Amino acid sequence: MRRLLAPALLALVAACSNGQFNPIVDAAVDEILPGERAPEQAKPKTPVTRAALTRADVAAIRVGLLDHPSRTLLFAASENGGYVTYSSVLRQNFTLNGAFITGVRGVGWDLLSAASSRPDPLVSPIPPGRWPASVKRTYIFPNFTPQGRVEVYDCRFEMGAVQEMVIVEQRHRGVLVTETCTGDYGSFENLHFADVGSGQVWRSLQWVGPQQGIIDLEILVPFTGRRS
Repeated sequence: MRRLLAPALLALVAACSNGQFNPIVDAAVDEILPGERAPEQAKPKTPVTRAALTRADVAAIRVGLLDHPSRTLLFAASENGGYVTYSSVLRQNFTLNGAFITGVRGVGWDLLSAASSRPDPLVSPIPPGRWPASVKRTYIFPNFTPQGRVEVYDCRFEMGAVQEMVIVEQRHRGVLVTETCTGDYGSFENLHFADVGSGQVWRSLQWVGPQQGIIDLEILVPFTGRRS
């Protein structure tokens, strides 16, 4: 199955700029969430299924806020040097480098960009037993200056218990990893569920800024950049 943008649609990504809906997201929404763009009173309650994700054949994630029960489905709409931007039917955008959230638009409080030192097991999967002790994360938020507000944190990993988790009908066995980050602006804590073998992060409670707080991220169909 393809885990990337359908080649026939790659040339259409630029269509977003003229006010039209991204055709990649448009096609995926029609396949997985039929009627999602119908008037609110006419919308059906459509559950996301693994079969529908397979038919859509596009990398997909699901995100939510810790204090809100709803979840938003987003589909890979563009890729640039390993940074994949996922878009929702409401034109919310999340940019990920692997499972590391590096940009947020249209959710409430923007994250302009984020970067990390290497190796970062969120960016490139590493078996849990070989994760580095720590990484350095740099976040840039909107501010009244052209360069934005830059915040730098030192983040340490601590391995936890092995558990099983089901994400849209797919069972995963992984290690819970606590990530504790401290810096001049304060501290925060992330929690990752990493595959016990490959280290692929399937779910992550991940900080994206002091105003937005923690995002609950699920990787439904990972982006690989190639046919598989």
